[in-house]
Order: sequence, then structure tokens, then C-alpha cells
Amino acid sequence: MRTRGVTRALFSWLLLFLAMSSLAGEGQQAEFDGYCAYSLSQGGEMKTACDVVWISPEDKLYCFMNEAAKATFIKDASRNLRKAKAFWEDPAYWERLKAEEGS
Repeated sequence: MRTRGVTRALFSWLLLFLAMSSLAGEGQQAEFDGYCAYSLSQGGEMKTACDVVWISPEDKLYCFMNEAAKATFIKDASRNLRKAKAFWEDPAYWERLKAEEGS
């Protein structure tokens, strides 16, 4: 009996993993061409497989290099998103934002 419960739980986790993995590829285009949104907000570029994702309230899909990066990013999502967009579009503007925050 116990083995059956473990098997069901593993199967459920597998289905959830497959659903999340396919989310980036099929239904929704990832922002920043699949680069880690957190790394962009910090002024770096880390390409991801888009295995760890977050869907914003604006229904946009963002990829992350790992769960820790995602958790840190969404603690202050609006600020981090502004910084990520700034770096993605114009690294010089990102440098100005960074300098202003340091003041």
C-alpha cells in the first residue's frame, strides 16, 4: 500500500515538472530571450534552459537560473524588473540606475 502512495506522488511530481518545463516552450514566449531575469537585474547575462520560471501579474514569463535567484528577484519584483529591462535595453542606462541607487 505504501509503495502505491509513493508511486502516485512521484508520478504527480513528474506531471507537474513536465507541465512547468513545457510552459516556456509552447504557450508563452519568455522575456529576455530566456536569459535569467535576476542576473540581468544585477548587470550580468546568464542564459537559462527556462526550467525555473515566474509569470508576472502582467502575464509575462521570466526565466531564472535557479529557485534562489527567482526568490530573490520576486522579493522586489518591480525594482528588479526595472533594472533587468534597463540592462537588457541599454547597459549604460543600467549603470546610471545603479549609481543612483548607491547615492
